[in-house]
Amino acid sequence: MRKFLHIFISINYLTIGLFLFLSFTLLYSIQPDFMKRLEFLSQDFRFTLAGERTPGNDVAIISIDEKSIDSLGRWPWPRKTMAELVDALSAYKAKVIAFDIVFSSPEEDSAFKHLNALQQELKSIKASSPEVSKLIQQHLMHTDNDELLKTALKHSHRAVLGYFFYFSDEETKHLRKDELEQFLQNITRSKYSGVKKAAGVSLYDVPLLKAYAVESNIKKISSATKRAGYFNFVPEIDGSVRKVPLIVQYQNRVEIKGEQDYLFAPLSVIAIRKYLKAPILFTISEKGVEKVAFSQIGKPPIIIPTDASGNLTINYLGPRKTFPHYSVVDILKKRISKEKIKGKIVLIGPTATAIEDLRVTPFEKNFPGVEIHATIIDNILRGDFLQVPEWEPLYTYGMILLSLIIMGVSAIFFSPLLEITIAMSIIFALAESAIQLFIQQQLIVSMVYPIFSTISASLFFTLYRVAKEEKEKQFFHNAFGQYLSPAVIDEIVKHPEMLSLGGERKVLTAFFSDVQGFSTISENLSPEELVDILNDYLSRMTNILLKHGGTVDKYEGDAIIAFFGAPIHIEDHAERACLASLEMQKELEKMRIAWKKEGKPQLKARIGLNTGPMVVGNMGSTTRMDYTIMGDSVNLASRLEGVNKQYGTFTMISEYTKALLSEEIITRKLDIIRVVGKNEPVTIYEVIGEKKDVSEEVMAMIKHFHQGIEAYSKREWNEALSCFANALELVPNDPPSLCYQERCKAFLFSAPPDEWDGIYEMTSK
Repeated sequence: MRKFLHIFISINYLTIGLFLFLSFTLLYSIQPDFMKRLEFLSQDFRFTLAGERTPGNDVAIISIDEKSIDSLGRWPWPRKTMAELVDALSAYKAKVIAFDIVFSSPEEDSAFKHLNALQQELKSIKASSPEVSKLIQQHLMHTDNDELLKTALKHSHRAVLGYFFYFSDEETKHLRKDELEQFLQNITRSKYSGVKKAAGVSLYDVPLLKAYAVESNIKKISSATKRAGYFNFVPEIDGSVRKVPLIVQYQNRVEIKGEQDYLFAPLSVIAIRKYLKAPILFTISEKGVEKVAFSQIGKPPIIIPTDASGNLTINYLGPRKTFPHYSVVDILKKRISKEKIKGKIVLIGPTATAIEDLRVTPFEKNFPGVEIHATIIDNILRGDFLQVPEWEPLYTYGMILLSLIIMGVSAIFFSPLLEITIAMSIIFALAESAIQLFIQQQLIVSMVYPIFSTISASLFFTLYRVAKEEKEKQFFHNAFGQYLSPAVIDEIVKHPEMLSLGGERKVLTAFFSDVQGFSTISENLSPEELVDILNDYLSRMTNILLKHGGTVDKYEGDAIIAFFGAPIHIEDHAERACLASLEMQKELEKMRIAWKKEGKPQLKARIGLNTGPMVVGNMGSTTRMDYTIMGDSVNLASRLEGVNKQYGTFTMISEYTKALLSEEIITRKLDIIRVVGKNEPVTIYEVIGEKKDVSEEVMAMIKHFHQGIEAYSKREWNEALSCFANALELVPNDPPSLCYQERCKAFLFSAPPDEWDGIYEMTSK
């Protein structure tokens, strides 16, 4: 175990982050089945959150349901009944009649067989007169149900037939070559004609769905209309239907020349084509399907988003019966008002559980296939598309990288408990982002990969930090543990009695500073370089503190703890602390310029100041003591240093320090917060600069910012957003303004509770 920890300590956060990033990008590119299943589950969850939606008014379902089966008898019904249904729907003036069923074999009718046999027998004995032959022929026509259905379909001029493909060679072994030829011949009139290929592209090199055979309607029924489409669905690995192929290529198993003869459309597309009287056009390059569109005369084209294989992602509207359903028996008996059918696409299909045309969808496990066709038609006609954007891979890689960066920074700067809180916040934000893109923009982006990378990063970084923190603590203790404040030493020389233990209560100004990202910086430096840059930084900052009368309490690594007002009393200790802080920030700007030229890291420091009663004096033991400060006021100064991170500021003071400042120091109110460990809220301010150094633009920015704070406190989110936008026009990328913009947007989406008092609760020290 020790050997493992030693090896683990020898690496760094960047190495761990890089390893995790490469691992998850590799997983994303491979798309293993278990991750696909998780993504599908997350998509189903998004559908559930989006809830049910109302479809358009273009589609109705004529349902072969239990009610109709009870009335008309066991399915399948005689084709005479289906012919009557077509006639009834034609009388209802349905615009398109589409069948989600196939009539793939002739109907055997005993009366037809006997009459046909009688006719043949009379002919053979030459006993039939023209009148008898005519009479028999009339009866044959009335008993030939296939002929009756053909006639009804032909006269309706509205019919779209259905058929289905076989997608594996194994499924087609029962079919003879002549059957394959006839079935294909029956649907050739319905093939795509509007396919535009790039020069030199062979359709066999394009990733289209390939069919090995087709089972279509019998020749007699197929001849009634040239409109027909397949009703196949291709479930995902979890069994759910999420996509529909808008184009299928028939494999060259029969001798019909020309690649274009083998491209076919689904039932939904053919129904829309008939409904709109508009052709559908495909543009195909060597990469696959690039564009699919219905070209309408006098109207904008309907652009259908698909993947390279021509698959359309189905944007489900809700559970079964989201679309209007009318029983077949009610249509036949004219129980339905004409307005409910007139001018619509009607889909005839089974919904009865016993017929078992049921599919798995994000909303239900037993969803009628005919309703999926209705959903596809509604999606296309209303342009209501769900799609994976082209930038989805960049989004996923970016979210993985961003989550790893945030978790790395959290591991460096925050406690394990806070790191877990941040990880949970990231997971929530990633999920919320994917959900809102789905609901608001109808876009599908990965939720699982970024979330899993966040969880993995939290685990890896926590383990790494546990091993590394001990080593870091030992290093900083050895390097700076004996560093004493010169002011304290001077006072000890003057007053030896100060060596005794004890302290006194005074009102002082406590100072805390910390270098931003110092743990990360230190990992990239050798010990010698680290000591050099740290000594340079601490020396210059200490000189400024001492110049303004401050007392350096101690150094904790890169952190400086100091106070103003003791051991030597200073009346204006709050103002001096602010002036020292401003000068330190100016000095750091100069140092960064020099460090940049030397190729050294660019240090930035956050400072927290608070004025209040505290105990100051020697604390420790009789053999080892330290002249230091203690108390709640000290703790608040420490908290404010950390609170800077929340607002993107670098010098923060409390209301108690602000109350003691002159007008020569410009500040701006940031917020009212409640820090960890304290029940009473405190107003915090950012120290901007000395009045003589602050520009008019900055002063105007502060005015807009304060107006935004006022509107924010009154729950006037839009007004606040406007004010912060005005502030950002004057000082672009002003971090506090950006921070409040995010809060306001969040509250616009999800308002705070009624008892919200505007106080911001800090969750970390």
